[in-house]
Amino acid sequence: MFGPHDDFLKHTLATADEGVEPSFEVLSAGTEVTLHDCGVLRIEPRIPSDTSLVISCAVHGNETAPIEIVRDIVRDLLDEELKAGQRVLFIMGNPWAMNIAERFVDVNMNRLFAGDWQNYDTNLKEVKRAAKLEAYVANFFAEEPTTVDKRYHYDLHTAIRGSQRERFGVYPFVAGRTLPAEQKAFLARADIDTVLLQQKEATTFSSFTSLKQHAESFTLELGQVKPFGENDLGRYTGIDHALRDLIAGEPLPNKPKRNVTEFEVCHAITVTSDNWEFFIPDDALNFTEYAPGTLIWRDGDEEYRVGDEPEYIVFPNPKVPVGHRAGLMLKAK
Repeated sequence: MFGPHDDFLKHTLATADEGVEPSFEVLSAGTEVTLHDCGVLRIEPRIPSDTSLVISCAVHGNETAPIEIVRDIVRDLLDEELKAGQRVLFIMGNPWAMNIAERFVDVNMNRLFAGDWQNYDTNLKEVKRAAKLEAYVANFFAEEPTTVDKRYHYDLHTAIRGSQRERFGVYPFVAGRTLPAEQKAFLARADIDTVLLQQKEATTFSSFTSLKQHAESFTLELGQVKPFGENDLGRYTGIDHALRDLIAGEPLPNKPKRNVTEFEVCHAITVTSDNWEFFIPDDALNFTEYAPGTLIWRDGDEEYRVGDEPEYIVFPNPKVPVGHRAGLMLKAK
């Protein structure tokens, strides 16, 4: 399947700038395996499945722990040490950024989905890749058998900054939708005790699958960015076991075994001009709490202060271009 390369990860790194011809094989248990493209692998079990599952990583190329988790899951599926009980599409999103150990090469890929890639230079690798990934996912869902009645997408990440809450999920906004109990149970199974509920549509990969493909989707932040080979994968056993259970066909529990705290976005921080000022320290952790009245940013006569109750910050990053998001302010639900 991967030619001279030992595994899915090594093949993805080696073929980033090559044309990858689709290849197909059938495992001894009857599982069909299709390598569609560099970093895009499809598993179809012989037995009827009720779930279409997309597991993606490396939308940001330097977020290596999820990549290593996916590598190991794929290896065990191909070695038939892990049962293929559901159909799965595995994606390693940004092989060029992976090769240079950077978040991205030209443009943040996780701002290009839900069709937003059409607003960028389509000669850029990441723009082309976002369009192709949307198509692969759409085809995967469109070709599901009639037995399938559930669609899930888990987009795996690690964060640039440390966090007061090490692992958390981001649940994309879809009008009229609420977070199902079984998805909270999945988060709890994955040792994720916090979920951030978005309040408007976005252009992330998980937003695309939620909005356009009607999947239950999450961006999952699983820890902090580290180089390849420096991750303690023992810290990721929760998500690893939760994904393996799903792939094997184990049903999700009806309710979480532990409390999952919910936060809602109350303000999206955007860099509004070259004169924009940010008052959050560079070493602030995700989910740092700020008291009512705290000044967060100012641009001339415009400013944002924390409202009447405490707020929490996630993804603070003032070093983005004008017009781009520099963080989110949250309230506990």
